Amino acid sequence: MALYLSDRYKKESLITVGIAFTGGVLATLLVGFLHNILPMIARSTYSANLLSNVYDSFVKAAIPEEIIKLGVFFLTAWTFKLEDFSERFDGILYMGMIGAGFGAYEDFAYIFSHTFEQMGAESNAAVNAFQFITWQRAFPGHILINSISGYFLGCAKFESRQKSMHKLIGAGLLVAILLHGLFNLAGSSGGTGWLIIYVLALGRLFFFLRDRLLDRSPYRLIEQFTEDSNLYNWQLMENWESNRSIETYSRLYNEESSTSIGFFPLVISIFVLYPVAISGIYYINLMISRLLP
Repeated sequence: MALYLSDRYKKESLITVGIAFTGGVLATLLVGFLHNILPMIARSTYSANLLSNVYDSFVKAAIPEEIIKLGVFFLTAWTFKLEDFSERFDGILYMGMIGAGFGAYEDFAYIFSHTFEQMGAESNAAVNAFQFITWQRAFPGHILINSISGYFLGCAKFESRQKSMHKLIGAGLLVAILLHGLFNLAGSSGGTGWLIIYVLALGRLFFFLRDRLLDRSPYRLIEQFTEDSNLYNWQLMENWESNRSIETYSRLYNEESSTSIGFFPLVISIFVLYPVAISGIYYINLMISRLLP
């Protein structure tokens, strides 16, 4: 919700935001399937060996997960019309929501796999299980990591030169893999203290990139000059960066988005559809793991 509200000038449709979030949840199914058909990249318990931790953090987790999340981004957000993906900041929003969906299911899976099996066991075993959850999943890693990579993807979406667009997409993927791998490595090798420091650094970088794009938002200029008697004055024309017309963004700015549909669909999504989706993905994932050798 905080990520959604970060867009100061033009809130996106709850429908498209929900599609991105759901895509992130479904991405976990693809990762689980990949882990089952390719056992060499399946998750393993972190060991004390630094080289093993690096391998687990990057090869077994960051690389396949970020490639799949990028694929989900191209299948969902990248295909949205201008009305739903109208500025560079939207790359941060949609990629961050994909990360939120992915992280939400991953949290759910950790809880099932590391705590439910300890129910009724000795108290120390249950405590260790919950400590594992706290240590690994107490921070919004996927949201921050994917929001930062979304900065590059949002810029790529509005880049007219093909070569530059491909470079920005590649940069977004590499940044996501690097940040994700370091996040896992900080948790496995550095402990909670280093993980907190790293997450705070990610948060600072996220706010810097977010503010940078919001300052360059075409809607900011529209809002800044909308009270003038002449909207399209020379200052607005001089500062305009988009390759689309001022008239187009003026129309989009004044249009009501589907965020005005009310709270009822949002309540239904949170309390009905979201638990059903999470539970469904969990049991499908479990079924695949049992069917495959």
